[in-house]
Amino acid sequence: MKSVSLRIASLLVFWSAVSASSAPRAVEWLTDDFEVLMRTHGQITFAPYVHGGSPGNGTTPGYRSDFYAYVDFFSWKGLISNWLIANSTVIDRSDTSLFRLNRIRYTLTPGYRYEFDTWQISGLLLHECIHAIGKEEENGSIWWNSFQFGFGSKGAYQEFLVDRYRKDDFSGFLDKWDYQVNVGAFLYGGNSVWLAQNSDYRYQGFSLLRYHVGRWGRWGSYADLNQSAWLREGGGTEQKWSITTNLLLRGRVNLAALYYTYFFYDTNTQDNEDGLGALGFKIVF
Repeated sequence: MKSVSLRIASLLVFWSAVSASSAPRAVEWLTDDFEVLMRTHGQITFAPYVHGGSPGNGTTPGYRSDFYAYVDFFSWKGLISNWLIANSTVIDRSDTSLFRLNRIRYTLTPGYRYEFDTWQISGLLLHECIHAIGKEEENGSIWWNSFQFGFGSKGAYQEFLVDRYRKDDFSGFLDKWDYQVNVGAFLYGGNSVWLAQNSDYRYQGFSLLRYHVGRWGRWGSYADLNQSAWLREGGGTEQKWSITTNLLLRGRVNLAALYYTYFFYDTNTQDNEDGLGALGFKIVF
């Protein structure tokens, strides 16, 4: 019994010595490469619909304003923690008024990304809600929550777009392509703030193909092809396809742009813009 006690005591002494020597290294490893960032990047847009009839959602197209911002809070070992804050406002035209608020869509999303040399992976927990304005919502507002994961080349993401057109004094055709691909799964069940309300979406996929045309002095140009698809309960699908051309003007820090977007195919029931064309202005930061 005494020999067993001595062995246990020896093991405890050895373990204590090992722990004491490794604890500082563990703390150093945990705190190494940790950095508070507090960086913000995103864009603000405003555009009137300049052509196209009334899409299949009972509205008369007028104007649209979009805002979104990614806030990078901290990075650790290459993993960056951020939040996405976004808002879309749809404004109708009417016989009595040029401006009539139709609906507002909010997004509030915690997420992350991990950056490699020329590409990155990202994920987020997406919460979106749509509120009608100026009319009664018979069954209440619409919202959903989903998990999303994606990957792509850096030039297809907002946080690297400004750098693409500002990092050097190159002038000429860029002739470069960037892309991103994303998939998501919606939480579902009974109407709940934690799951969804008035939504039967189950899965989502969305992608972006971006072509960088070039830069000439303070001016630049690029074009985007956007695609989104949704799978609904029961197997029904919805899609949205659009193409956007952009003419950039480089400022001292950020970018301003004129853009034109054409929605050449759209069956989405929540935000239908089928056949519409929008000509607008954006600030990219």
